[in-house]
Amino acid sequence: MRVIKIGGHELDQPAFLEGFIAALKELSPPPILVHGGGKAVSAWQQRIGLTPRYVDGLRVTDDETLELAVMTLAGLTNKTLVAALARAGLPALGLCGVDLGLVRVRPVPHLGWVGMPVAVDAGRLRRWIAEGLLPVIAPIGLGPEGLYNVNADQMAAAVAAALPADELVLLTDVPGVRVGDSIRSLLYAGEVEALIAAGVIRDGMIPKVRSALEALAAGVRRARITNLAGLREGGTEILQEG
Repeated sequence: MRVIKIGGHELDQPAFLEGFIAALKELSPPPILVHGGGKAVSAWQQRIGLTPRYVDGLRVTDDETLELAVMTLAGLTNKTLVAALARAGLPALGLCGVDLGLVRVRPVPHLGWVGMPVAVDAGRLRRWIAEGLLPVIAPIGLGPEGLYNVNADQMAAAVAAALPADELVLLTDVPGVRVGDSIRSLLYAGEVEALIAAGVIRDGMIPKVRSALEALAAGVRRARITNLAGLREGGTEILQEG
């Protein structure tokens, strides 16, 4: 069983979506998809005069930003992706973490309406996969006061850990984690925080590498960060120890 996370930036590119759908048709059983959409959320923030703010790659989410995130991620982004998959004959089921209480979260201090996944209904996901469905999950979770924005990498890692999945693939627009002049094929846990502290791993790559390590620690067999070209085999494999 495989969990694939797709970034919102990639979903804006028709060529990527076409290639991704072609790749999905060759995967059996169907994976579970978790998608982002931060670029679209930022665009809507700017339209109404808000400035996107981040801490370690996580979006600070006030009341207005939460409304935009829910409308964008669980609405237009999710349904546009599901529509493209359905048109291609794939049995896509679009939902977010709030539906059926699928992904429950705890609030992350000092970031507003941001949640960290703490529980996933893995049994329901396994049943959907067994039925041949392709779940497409938007990163909005259910918390103690309702809706919470969730980083899509963390959502994907939590889903993968709960199953546990054979593999977590964090699909992005770069071939992997760049260190110096090259893409690392392997990256060990002991290196991650040092590279973050040195500014080598930064911005949105921070939650990716940390999410990969959390998934591995929870029993996921393999975790990779790659682009579409490396979906089958490629990118940076994150390892717990060397």
